[in-house]
Amino acid sequence: MAIIRPPVFNKGLSIIEILIVIAIIGFALVSILGLVSLSLKTSTSIKEITQANALAQEAMEAIRNFRDGTEWDTNGLRDHIETGATTSDPYRPELDNNFDPPKWILVEGEETIGDFTRKVVFKKVSRDPLTQNIEPTYNEDNDDSDTRKVEATVSWKNENKKIKLVTYLTNWKQ
Repeated sequence: MAIIRPPVFNKGLSIIEILIVIAIIGFALVSILGLVSLSLKTSTSIKEITQANALAQEAMEAIRNFRDGTEWDTNGLRDHIETGATTSDPYRPELDNNFDPPKWILVEGEETIGDFTRKVVFKKVSRDPLTQNIEPTYNEDNDDSDTRKVEATVSWKNENKKIKLVTYLTNWKQ
C-alpha cells in the first residue's frame, strides 16, 4: 500500500521571516548612516586642521619676511616694534600697504580670522657655552641676543584645538 501525501503549497513568507529581513535591512542602514556621519566629522576635522596649519605657516613666513627687512639690536628684532620682540607678549603679522611693495609688520595682540585665533610669541634663547647648542630652558647668563625662538599658534573651537609651529630665527645679517 502506498502512502499518499497531500501536495505542499508554498504560501509565501511567514511574518517571522519578514521581521528578520526588516531587522537585517534596518541594521545595515543604521551602520551605513553611522559610517557616513563619521566620515563627515573626519572630513570637517581635516579641513579645520588644514586651514589652521596654513594660517600658522603664513605667520611663520610673514615673520621670516619681517626679519629679513628689519634690523637687530641687543633686544632682538626692533623695526616696527617699540619694545623689541623679546617678551612673551603675543604679536600678529600684518601686511602694511604703505610700502611699495607692501611688507609685513608685527602688531601687538592676537588676531581672529573666521573661527581661528592666531598669535606669534617671541622668546629669548640661551646657548650652552661649551657646545653652542640651544639650551632647553632660558638661562640669562648664556643669552644669545642673535637668536629668537618663535612660536606661531593657531587655535579654534574655544581653544580646545590648536596647532603650534616653532622655529628659531637668527641675525643672519651680522
